[in-house]
Amino acid sequence: MANINGNGEANTLNGTNLADVIRGRDGADLLRGLGGNDRLFGDDDDDRIYGGDGADTIAGGKGEDRMWGDAGDDVITDESGNDAAYGGAGNDRISLGEGNDTLDGGTGNDTLDGGEGDDRMSGGNGTDILTGGEGNDTLDGGAGNDRLTGGEGNDVLAGGSGNDILTGGEGGDRFVFTLGSDRITDFDGGDDDLDLSALNSVNNFSQAMARAKQVGNDVVFTFDEGTVRLEGVQRSSLDNDDFIF
Repeated sequence: MANINGNGEANTLNGTNLADVIRGRDGADLLRGLGGNDRLFGDDDDDRIYGGDGADTIAGGKGEDRMWGDAGDDVITDESGNDAAYGGAGNDRISLGEGNDTLDGGTGNDTLDGGEGDDRMSGGNGTDILTGGEGNDTLDGGAGNDRLTGGEGNDVLAGGSGNDILTGGEGGDRFVFTLGSDRITDFDGGDDDLDLSALNSVNNFSQAMARAKQVGNDVVFTFDEGTVRLEGVQRSSLDNDDFIF
């Protein structure tokens, strides 16, 4: 194990194959954990941080940081700035604060939280949990059975392939369906849109409604590509303005 510290300048700091603690301090630093379960801290300025192999903990701090977890079950956080974090392999947790951030879980069962700002996030492969937070966010679950929550703002939620659960939250949200069996928990026809433009089986309102049935308190659409359930919605309340073809 090594304790490695920067000196306030723009440093390049490399760890070992053991569990290292690396602190960049001030300056636009390049930190590489390499092997082992490392802890890497970027501090202020615009840092680049690579966790490497192992289950790493990465904190970008302030500034516009770029962070890569690589292999292992990593935890990546940041305070502010327009940051980008890539989990890589493993079951990662990425939570970024203020700023318009990019979050990519990679492979594994990941948990992503965009925080404040207009964020773009992708779950990748695996069973992922994506939370947009404040701002106009874009969430893409990717492959797997994912849970997406937009939070505040006008969000775009795409479950991807798999059986996904989508909740837009406050604001006028767009729910994009491509494949699988999706549930939308809070569809509001006055504000939200169901985007079916990726489907080959329907291309207008009449065709879509021919695929819709009232099942209890929900509307269920059955397409060649899969099903969409709008929870707590009456079929008679839907009109052409609720869809994108």
